Parts: sequence; structure tokens; C-alpha cells
Amino acid sequence: MSRTLKTIIIGTTLTPGSEGIVRTGAAVARAAGVAPWLVHAYTPPAFPSELGAVDSRWFEDAAEELRQRLHRQASQTGLADLPGFVSDHASLVLGAPHHELLELVRRAHADLIVVGASEAGAIHRAFLGSTADRLVRRSLCPVLVVRSETAFPPSQVLVPIDLSEISAKALRWGLSFLSQTGSETAPETTALFVLNPLEATASLQFTQSQMERFAGEEIRRFVAENTPAASAVACRLQTGYPREEILSAMTEQQTDLVILGTHGRSGLERMMLGSVAVEVLERASCNVLVVPPTAQEETIAANRDLRGADWRFISDETRTVAGSLHS
Repeated sequence: MSRTLKTIIIGTTLTPGSEGIVRTGAAVARAAGVAPWLVHAYTPPAFPSELGAVDSRWFEDAAEELRQRLHRQASQTGLADLPGFVSDHASLVLGAPHHELLELVRRAHADLIVVGASEAGAIHRAFLGSTADRLVRRSLCPVLVVRSETAFPPSQVLVPIDLSEISAKALRWGLSFLSQTGSETAPETTALFVLNPLEATASLQFTQSQMERFAGEEIRRFVAENTPAASAVACRLQTGYPREEILSAMTEQQTDLVILGTHGRSGLERMMLGSVAVEVLERASCNVLVVPPTAQEETIAANRDLRGADWRFISDETRTVAGSLHS
């Protein structure tokens, strides 16, 4: 399998809650043997009015304090000890976090962003923070959204699939990621396909059990075509509604990592995830790896001669078509 990771970027808020995120990013970098970056983006603090006229040295001192905290966090989390880490890779930048992280991805040709879901407390952690939300919608490279520091490397992995080229790419990239960052014991990986009950019962030619059998055959074919021989991926078919079945499977299997593909359109719509993916991201209690398609694969997906049934799951606001179940 080709080498997926070469450079990763870890976003930090420099709060106590961000230390686990940085340690997770450091663990990924250490396991993959790649060069990490640690980035903190900030906006200028308000100048205290009681100090009188604005003094540029005050802002310089505030920035220097942040820079020291950034290097201290790199040291305390073990990131600074990694072979690929250099002092310049502890980067303090002025600007909106999501914008600066994406700009660094472009300049450093990064392969992965590691960012926290939220640090606002138990209730608010049920939702994505604004930085994570914007990154998963706009990034052209995969984003690892960290909710649990202790879940790396993962032991239970779930990959929801919809038989599209987008989910095929997510499956391939995710397996490569697991191979490059895995421990001696490979994680138990399950590809989950959810058959909508309306589709299962709507056919005039086939019974529900036949439709489920056809779907099972298609899942196994799809996984076999997109899985290296050395990887063991279990296939699971559930009949129900995608968001409920995915979240239920995550709980049942005590999932450590979910791998999601996003659809490959352009412009404003490129920033919009399917409603199922959004809910999985917001309600997942585990880490989530979001894999967008590359520009080249977007073109391939748009021009493929796709045949057969209409399977709409992860990005369910659009029609996602796969090969015929009984071809």
C-alpha cells in the first residue's frame, strides 16, 4: 500500500483541553514517521484602555507569551522530541484558525489535519466547534477530528459506505492511514452499508430478503475491489435509516474511529456535508476521520458511467448511484 502520510498539521488552542489533541497528533506522527507541525492561530487581544495610548510593544509581548506557550506545549506533549519536528514547525499565526490551517496545508503540502472537536464542556462537546466544522467542510486533505485521546491507535473502526466512488476513496485512504499508523495488532475494521427499508420493500420483482441478499453481495464485491489483500475488513448490512443505524453500530461495536467520505462537488456546495455525515460528526463520541475526494477523483466520479440502483446514504441530499446489485 502506498504511503499516505508525509506531513501532518496539528491545530491547538493552547488551552489545557488541547493537550490531549496534540498528544494524539504526536502519536499519529510518531507511528507514521512523518513531519508534524503545531499551529496556533490567534486574533489580537484587546489593548487595555487604562494603559493609555496603544503601545505596539504590548502586542509584541502578548505574542511572545503565546509563542513560549506553544513551544512549551510541544515539549510537554512529546511533539518536540519527534525526529521530523523542528522549532520552525511550532507556528504562531495571526488570523482565523480555519483559514490559517488551510493556508498552511497548501504551503506545506500537508496530508492530514488533526484538530479537536470542541473543548467547551460535556454539553457543548455534543457539537462541533466552529474551527472543526469549517475544516471538515472546506479542507482538500483529510481531517482527523479528535474527541478521545486514549483511542489511538484505534482497536475498533467503522467505515460507513454507500457504494459510491466517494466512499471507495474514503475506504482506501482510511485503510492506508490505519496501515501506516497502526500498532502490532490490526484494528477490527467493519464496512457498514445501510439499506433503506423503502428501497428494500419497493421492488416489484424481488422480495425484501432477495434485495438484502443482493445488497450483501454488492457490499462484499465493493469491499474486495477497494481493500488490499493484507487488510481484513468485515462487511455488515443493516436495514434501516442511515443516521440511526450508523450511530447504533458505533455504540454496539464500541467504535474508536469512524471513517467518513464527503461528496465531491465544487463551489459553495463543496462546503456542505450530507445531513447524515453532519449528524454522525456531531453525535459521535469517538474520533472521526473525514476524507474528502481529490480534485482528480471528483472529475472521475462526475464522469463515471454508473449503473443500477439509487443508493443515497452518507451524502443524502444528492443521488449517489452504484453498480447494479444483480449485475
